[in-house]
Amino acid sequence: MSHQQERLLKGRSFYRQGEHALAVSSFLEGIEESLETSGNESIYWIELAHLFRETGQAERALALNQYGLQLAGDDVYLICAARLGLAADLWELNQQEMARAMMQQVVANPQLYQCPYLLERLSQLCIVQEQWLPALSLIEKALVLYQDDPVAMASCGLSLLKLQGRAKVRSEYHDGVSIVQKYMHLLPNAQREIYAELARAYQELGQFSESAAHFMQALQIASKVQKKTRPRRLAAVEYKLRHMTSEIEIELLREKNVAQHQQVQELENVTFRDELTGLHNARYLEICWPGLLDQAREDVALCMLSIGIDQFASIREVFGSELASIAYHQLARILQRHLPAKAVLVCSGSGTFALVFLALEKAEIEQFSARVQQDIALLEYAHLPESLSISMGGAFFQVGDTAEILQLRADLAFFLGQRQGLGQLFWDEETR
Repeated sequence: MSHQQERLLKGRSFYRQGEHALAVSSFLEGIEESLETSGNESIYWIELAHLFRETGQAERALALNQYGLQLAGDDVYLICAARLGLAADLWELNQQEMARAMMQQVVANPQLYQCPYLLERLSQLCIVQEQWLPALSLIEKALVLYQDDPVAMASCGLSLLKLQGRAKVRSEYHDGVSIVQKYMHLLPNAQREIYAELARAYQELGQFSESAAHFMQALQIASKVQKKTRPRRLAAVEYKLRHMTSEIEIELLREKNVAQHQQVQELENVTFRDELTGLHNARYLEICWPGLLDQAREDVALCMLSIGIDQFASIREVFGSELASIAYHQLARILQRHLPAKAVLVCSGSGTFALVFLALEKAEIEQFSARVQQDIALLEYAHLPESLSISMGGAFFQVGDTAEILQLRADLAFFLGQRQGLGQLFWDEETR
């Protein structure tokens, strides 16, 4: 297996497991590697297009797939992948006739039937057209070829169960229930859906006790997801205790809570802090997103920047991880120095940072970017052959955005800006 195939497998596995941000990072790194090694970056753009379409941005996916097709050259596999993506985009944009025409070009190519991933994508196209039996047949073929990819087996096994339910037929070649039960642990973010589909499958088989048990599992998972926990307030606890305890007992309780608070802070430092810079890490941003998005939906301006050191991988490879870490630490200090109030700055790893602003206008963020760039230019790096440079990609929250979509837009703007060598803030096209 080539290095590119390993990276694609990794990114696709992240996507199947619901780790979309990690999938995007993997594909963007693949593009960067392809540029450095003069490889073909087409497939990574096609994968990013798929992610955009799945997050409701079919027009942008269409543009990326067109670009992927342009880069494909005469590679039959890449051409098929790009055309399948274009067909899905066109269908999403209510251009059904054009989608069918594009789809037919792919179906006529015999190489399609040798690649399980292309078969899976074609099956998904059949599903949106409600062609259940052809979709089922394609998934069956994909499963035969996916034997060495357990995460793909789990995902396709789940698709098989769904299609059997919709087509009201059972697969002659695969036991969907056995496949899903064997690999379901590999899809932790799809457990509720898996239990529900298994319950329906057992119901069709007439195994009603098994069906009921799996439906109960699905309901239990759903209730856990919906349950919201509220922190206990010490003041309220004390108010109740005053009616049943002495002042001494209350003082002991206060001391206990101080100790617990210190333990929580220590745990937060381990869980949510980057060891090198002392900044918060990506996990911290994940827990901040619900509050940030709530404010954005109340018309508070919300902007995200992806920031990174140009050629960081090359710096680390040529000069060593110690000098690369020094550069990373210096950038962290500069960003902290200019950080405005109500901003969240986190380390994203591999020489990159994520920065989220609240209640700032575009011009104010551009001024922040200019100040950071000025300080970067003043740094003295005797150990580097040339001055350090950074790139930034920015995107403002749009109505309907999720955290995942906003991050994806900022990451893509960052990469495009870095690729053009601008050394400045590059805005997402919806923000420009």
